[in-house]
Amino acid sequence: MIKKPWFPTINSDECDGCKGNFKCVNFCPYDVLMVRGDNVAVVQPLNCIYGCSTCARLCPKDAIIFPPRQESTRSVKKKSLLRRVICKGCKKRFLTDRETEYCFNCEK
Repeated sequence: MIKKPWFPTINSDECDGCKGNFKCVNFCPYDVLMVRGDNVAVVQPLNCIYGCSTCARLCPKDAIIFPPRQESTRSVKKKSLLRRVICKGCKKRFLTDRETEYCFNCEK
């Protein structure tokens, strides 16, 4: 299985660094993001965890963009950990290892 990359893209025209608070940089435990001048930059893209987009949800300017999940794939060694769910928001079927009733797109 080919693993496609999963990491954010920063729209530097929109990013204002949360007026010096840099919420996304302070949140990310994987050091994917770093402060460069007054903006944020992706410095360790391969450290990003597939499916995690919390930094984008923290961004008040919506300057952090991730690829759609259906375009990315990940290999799962223990398929028994996944369960099939029908999203209560959009009614799409998806697999998850979390306790949720909403797909990634409807969780936002």
